[in-house]
Amino acid sequence: MKRTSLVMGALALAMLPASSAFADTFDFNFNGPKFSGSGTFTATFDSGDQWTITGVTGSVTSTLDGTSNINALLPVNSYPTGFGQTPNDNILIFPGTPGFRNPVYFDNAGVSFSLVNNDDVNLNDTFGFEATVDGKHNVTDLDYSISITDVGASPAPEPSSLLLLGTGVLGAAGVLRRKIAAGKATIA
Repeated sequence: MKRTSLVMGALALAMLPASSAFADTFDFNFNGPKFSGSGTFTATFDSGDQWTITGVTGSVTSTLDGTSNINALLPVNSYPTGFGQTPNDNILIFPGTPGFRNPVYFDNAGVSFSLVNNDDVNLNDTFGFEATVDGKHNVTDLDYSISITDVGASPAPEPSSLLLLGTGVLGAAGVLRRKIAAGKATIA
């Protein structure tokens, strides 16, 4: 009877609805007169066409500093603001909204990341134009061309699956504890 109850409880937990969480990867490539770069964003879906960027890899080339690898994504609200710009929110708009010449993939706040050469870069939308801002030299590149491609989703751990695993482990530990307390367990 106890075993049947345990099996039925495990099946009931397994049948609970679970929402799936996905982390998508997006390849990006941008090119302007002062900056160019390419790499990959990792992002989680928020709603509609909005994604929160959680990671970035790649490199950036500037006419002032040459080529440098991307070091890390900057935390939200950490990039200094400039003319017409708000602190970074690291939001990606995909598949993009219409802009003057190119699709717009970022809002006015944009996505910010640091480079190995101690520079910070922000990709954003400034008055309908995609813009790149170099934090070290305070140089802006307006209206560069950018392309972003969704290269796939990969499953990320979801809380309900972790909860199910944890309850299963606790249940098995409880059964083992009762067997040991009753003196029925044998040591192999």
